[in-house]
Amino acid sequence: MLTWLVNNLATIIVSLALLAVVILIVRKLRSDKKKGKSSCGGNCSGCANCQYCHHK
Repeated sequence: MLTWLVNNLATIIVSLALLAVVILIVRKLRSDKKKGKSSCGGNCSGCANCQYCHHK
């Protein structure tokens, strides 16, 4: 078991780092959604989904 961990240590570290980045991104998106912020940039003139993003 220890040999397998040593042989795959780089892969494990990179995978954990990527998982941490994904978790932080999801937390930020959820936090912004709760605060009413939008990720679309606010230019609704040509957006077909404006009614879903900004409720009037």
